[in-house]
Amino acid sequence: MSIQEFKARDLMKTDVISVHPDEKVAAVDLLMVRRSLGGIPIIEQETNKLVGIVTQRDIMLSRFRTSIAGMTVENLMTKNPITVSSDASIKELLGIMLSHRIERLPVVDNSKLVGMIEPESILNAIYKKLSSK
Repeated sequence: MSIQEFKARDLMKTDVISVHPDEKVAAVDLLMVRRSLGGIPIIEQETNKLVGIVTQRDIMLSRFRTSIAGMTVENLMTKNPITVSSDASIKELLGIMLSHRIERLPVVDNSKLVGMIEPESILNAIYKKLSSK
């Protein structure tokens, strides 16, 4: 398989940590720092659907505007984030990430989060492919 044939399923991280919209921002911030996560998907508890994403940058910028004490991630998250299916091509993924200037791209199949595309996961897959030649 050539690099051009890579699909989201070949590039995505599948061990994705997620939280619910009613989680406190301070707790999510701590979780992200401890796990070295730049962003985290927000999953609706009842339906298990992706409803948003919050990043370390979102939290950092919110601290300049208001106190995060008592705030839930629902108030801070980017609602209805851009997503792709696991069949999306690497060209499509990179096009979306570059044109929208995003570093995290949730992979959703049948309304369920199945993975996350991040620059590191793309680079790891490309490096492994190039190293196997």
